[in-house]
Amino acid sequence: MSAIAGIFHRDHCPLQPQQLEEMIQALAHRGPQGCHSWLQGSIGLGHCLLWTTPESIHETLPLQQETLVITADVRLDNRPDLIDQLDLQDPDLSQLTDSQLILAAYQRWGKSCPAYLLGDFAFALWDGKQQQLFCARDHFGVKPFFLSCHRGAVCFCHGNQSPVNSARGSQSLKPSESWRLSHLNAL
Repeated sequence: MSAIAGIFHRDHCPLQPQQLEEMIQALAHRGPQGCHSWLQGSIGLGHCLLWTTPESIHETLPLQQETLVITADVRLDNRPDLIDQLDLQDPDLSQLTDSQLILAAYQRWGKSCPAYLLGDFAFALWDGKQQQLFCARDHFGVKPFFLSCHRGAVCFCHGNQSPVNSARGSQSLKPSESWRLSHLNAL
């Protein structure tokens, strides 16, 4: 399982790169194919990659397409149906990654896109045009997702709470500050 993490300062204060890097380093053991980050102003997304599908070997995350940026741990089980529904005409669909499919689904269906996805997934998507962070996970909660809102900052990771704690500079989260969610809406 790959690992994802990120921080968004809702008050638009610039994000310090070391905050994001500390979160990513805490998850590095989950990414034997490498860890990468994307940072712009008050938002930063990180990813520690583990190849789990044939398409994932073509992937580098976080992935930016125009004003959208995604980090995801994903395995979609309905790729052919989704490609048909999205009417994608890519010449080499074997290299189309699951994260690219999620971006295309978001462009088509917006925040309703998780309803069209079948499989195991947890993702965070930054919509630069809307200035919104959208997060979701699979319908059965196979991919855990932790979120913390503290002092105007939204911190998230999946699979391990310690990066959220690290980003906040605290030893532990109180139950009222962190939730294991089955569905997340836009923040």
